[in-house]
Amino acid sequence: MNQNNAHCSYRRSLWGILLLISFLLATTSLASEPKQVVVLPFNINAPEQMDYLREGVRDMLSSRLAWEDKVVVLDNAQVQKAREKISGPMDESGAAQLGKQLGAGVVVWGSINVMGSSVSLDINLLNIALRQPMKKFYAQAKGMDEVIIRVNELADIINEKIFDRPRATPAPETPAAVSQAKSPEPSAGTAPPGKAPLSLKGFTINPLSPQMIINAGGFDMAGVWRSSVLPFALIDIAFGDLDGDGKIETVLISKNRIYIYRYTQDRFELVKEIPGALWDNYISVDVADIHGTGLPQIFITNYRDKTLRSFTLSWVQGTYKTIAQNIPYYLRVHQLPGRGPVLLGQQKFGAQFFDSKIVVLSWKDGKYVSVERLNVPEGLTVFDFAFLEYNKDGSQEILHVNRNNRLMVLSEKGKTKYSSSESYGGTLNFISESSEGSPFSSEEQEPERYYIPARLVIDSVSIPGKKEIVLNKNKGSALNFLARYRTYNSGDIYSIFWDGGGMKENWRTPTINDYIANYGVADFKNNGQKQMVVGVVQSTEIAFISNARSVLYCYDLGEIKPGPK
Repeated sequence: MNQNNAHCSYRRSLWGILLLISFLLATTSLASEPKQVVVLPFNINAPEQMDYLREGVRDMLSSRLAWEDKVVVLDNAQVQKAREKISGPMDESGAAQLGKQLGAGVVVWGSINVMGSSVSLDINLLNIALRQPMKKFYAQAKGMDEVIIRVNELADIINEKIFDRPRATPAPETPAAVSQAKSPEPSAGTAPPGKAPLSLKGFTINPLSPQMIINAGGFDMAGVWRSSVLPFALIDIAFGDLDGDGKIETVLISKNRIYIYRYTQDRFELVKEIPGALWDNYISVDVADIHGTGLPQIFITNYRDKTLRSFTLSWVQGTYKTIAQNIPYYLRVHQLPGRGPVLLGQQKFGAQFFDSKIVVLSWKDGKYVSVERLNVPEGLTVFDFAFLEYNKDGSQEILHVNRNNRLMVLSEKGKTKYSSSESYGGTLNFISESSEGSPFSSEEQEPERYYIPARLVIDSVSIPGKKEIVLNKNKGSALNFLARYRTYNSGDIYSIFWDGGGMKENWRTPTINDYIANYGVADFKNNGQKQMVVGVVQSTEIAFISNARSVLYCYDLGEIKPGPK
């Protein structure tokens, strides 16, 4: 009996050793096999046909990634044939599908964005073999002459980080690319020098940058500043001189954190990060001196556990302190014609998201109190309207984005004077209320989700003394206005104006191939001039809040002045 047990134990040990040897041999065989890599043609975002650039960048990148006996880049024709079987724009899911079809362990795709005199390269890389999340790499060139240099730098970084290959060229002092940045303190690029004014139809134009398109005609424009990747999903953005030093700070919020940055000497530096509670849900941020102290306050709308727990921060004795909390209002600072910045508040009403009343809030005896009910049509929220300038007859019109993201102009009594045929102001920023039945909204039934529109900015942006309406137009599913879950994959920023009968376009940016979360106009660069700052989020998957990354684009705003006669 003991001999039999010993014999069985011996056989089990022998089988274990044989299995281990087989596994090691298989692993060694796999490790010695070259990695199969797919490099897809890059998308081109440019004001003219540049197919040569698409092919050139792919060929350069492919040749730099190929590594004898270690990395094989698959043939373009083979890749194209497989790509045709996958519908829609390339994303992480499509890349995984394509890689499996071709037996490739790594898939590379991206975009080339030509912005006036500058070119940016965005590369996405999915390592299917190691089941790693998608990585992003970025570089910016100041002209076509630099594109080859930047492609080589990106290839070196990918080779080093993904394929453990030593660099062919020395690492640049300032990284040209960023892959899933770990630090919240990104370095900033610099825009090329300003262009000389151009004459166009009786006006002298100091060109807007970058790629702002004037309807009257095209002209060469300056570049764009772009931040490095910010390691959070941006929700809203505001600006103000928070500490009274004469420099403008930029305040960003994610789901439950506040980030205070300052642009100085071509760097975008993190000044302060203020974490919230795990279950906080920040949906808006504003900056204004409502208290009259000489220093602005930061107003955060916090919708948590189906209740409003908003709060206010301010710079007090060298630090940021909470000066009011658990405020039972949605908060938004509005510029009221003839009155300047005013803090508006709106409460919940039972199970409904919003009460019908919008009130002016004032700071008295250490708390916010309602001092006036705003005279606006019922059905508006503090987030979805803005006052237009007074008409010559003293009447006032209201700009409004409804729940289907149609842009409307209303009279003071609520009569519709204009409604757009296209959608504007769409975001993924929402508040939620559990409800039974259909997820679709109707006039009789409160929707299960309310999506907060992006800001309606009314300011003298490019023409002194002329108020322009600046708003976003995100692009996604045609059924977004019906869907409980929205998706956006690209967007534009528009400048328009109301002429009393319809909306006229001043300019727009070319398409940004990411979801536009929010934006604003301020002296972001602290150079005495206004810039338009656009915050975009680079992933809009359902789980994007936890793993998305954001980027800021800063557009220098020129002026249009009467030209010589």
